[in-house]
Amino acid sequence: MKSYVKKSLTVFSLFLLGIVVFAEKTPIQNVYQYRLENGLELYVAENHAVPLVTIEIAVKTGGIAQTPENAGLFHLYEHMMFKGNTKYRSAADVQNAIKKLGVTTWNGYTSDECVRYFFTIPVNQLYNGLEFWSYAVRTPLMDKAELENEKKVVLSEIKGGYSNPDTILSAGLMKALFPAAPWKLDPAGPAENVQKATVADLKSIQQTYYIPNNAALFVGGDVNPAEVYRLVKELYGSWKRAADPWTVPNKQQLTQPYLQPQYFVMPYDKMSVQTARVLLMYRGPDAEFDRADTYGADVTGYLMDDPSGVFKQMLCSVPELMIPGSDYVSEGYLTKKEGGIIQLSAVMLQPEKNLADRAKLLLNTLNRKVFPDFSDGTAVSPAKLQNVYQKLQDYRIMEMETASGLLDTLLNWWVTADAGYYYTYNENMQKTGTVEVASFVNKYFTGRNPVVVVLVNPDVYNADKQDFIDSGYTEITKENAFWWRDAK
Repeated sequence: MKSYVKKSLTVFSLFLLGIVVFAEKTPIQNVYQYRLENGLELYVAENHAVPLVTIEIAVKTGGIAQTPENAGLFHLYEHMMFKGNTKYRSAADVQNAIKKLGVTTWNGYTSDECVRYFFTIPVNQLYNGLEFWSYAVRTPLMDKAELENEKKVVLSEIKGGYSNPDTILSAGLMKALFPAAPWKLDPAGPAENVQKATVADLKSIQQTYYIPNNAALFVGGDVNPAEVYRLVKELYGSWKRAADPWTVPNKQQLTQPYLQPQYFVMPYDKMSVQTARVLLMYRGPDAEFDRADTYGADVTGYLMDDPSGVFKQMLCSVPELMIPGSDYVSEGYLTKKEGGIIQLSAVMLQPEKNLADRAKLLLNTLNRKVFPDFSDGTAVSPAKLQNVYQKLQDYRIMEMETASGLLDTLLNWWVTADAGYYYTYNENMQKTGTVEVASFVNKYFTGRNPVVVVLVNPDVYNADKQDFIDSGYTEITKENAFWWRDAK
């Protein structure tokens, strides 16, 4: 008996060894990368801190695949993924299966660059969890009656956004920044598209985008990577590869949409009567087209985030701007595949005093005093760059503390660029110095015309409305914010 057990264990060990060699080496400790013959990518993060496993599947679709005619249907499809498949025949069956898995957290959501589905379960449910998503993503029923019911849910979400100031603001900004194709930045889409959607429309999405060579599985937690690969190959290996939906890539959206700055104002009831916020939105680099520039964007952003740096200190030193302190000035850039945006922001006191002119003064101060200091290196010292590099190391350590946090970062980069971008991110950031920052600022800020938006309390706005009109501002409203209203 002992001899038999030993021999069996030896064979099993060799079997696992044979599986491990299929993994591609990654420079991230305890992260393993695989690719099935059908093109499905698998990323496994091994972390034995707690007996849980997170399973997430991501599909490269969403807003980037939209046209004016089908905008919103990818979000509708996401909802229908939970309404029944060939194993769990109804929405109730799906929910019962999730409950039996002992799911702690689960969700799905549609963005402008991908659709994601995920949950966290006890590790002893690994097989069942992988099987659950296999059926959900590969064999959704798309029942006509369920579709009509789910339309009501999605339509209520969409129509609820028509009066939501954040939704209105986002829609207005996307239309202003991406005038050529704003629907690609609008996963919700117009209610009309959802209302007339058919089962055939959704099945067309499935056949085109929900294919293994356009998707990736991310599994992390108290797992053996080789065992995960074996199970994924068993459960997903028969998923049929199809034509690459991105053989003909999207055209890049306009990088300089305007010859002059565009000024907008929005009465925003989340602002108090004591303050206003001014947003300056610039088109940033797109990872699909300007990959090298994304590093310059991030390093510049870290430098601008420095409370003692030129960006914050210079703006706070201009008394007319009435910025209360460095905490009220910020920069934001989120790397995107196709929709890069850089946001500069400042909060100003006493909004009732010449706010329309002060917003323009903010832009002038940036153009005359701040951007030149980045261009000539004044704002970039070796010490400040070293501080940026140290922050990068700290963030990498923090994100690796949990498997779910690590996989979430890896998934975001997989969607935006590819896994290799993540693996070499810190290395490329540390190659970005004074010259690269100056080049970035000259390319994306100097001479560029932003979209300027003033967010102000409605009462203050009503009292000063004529000042904004006389200064050439356009008010953002629910009647003009949504791109599809213009198309009617």
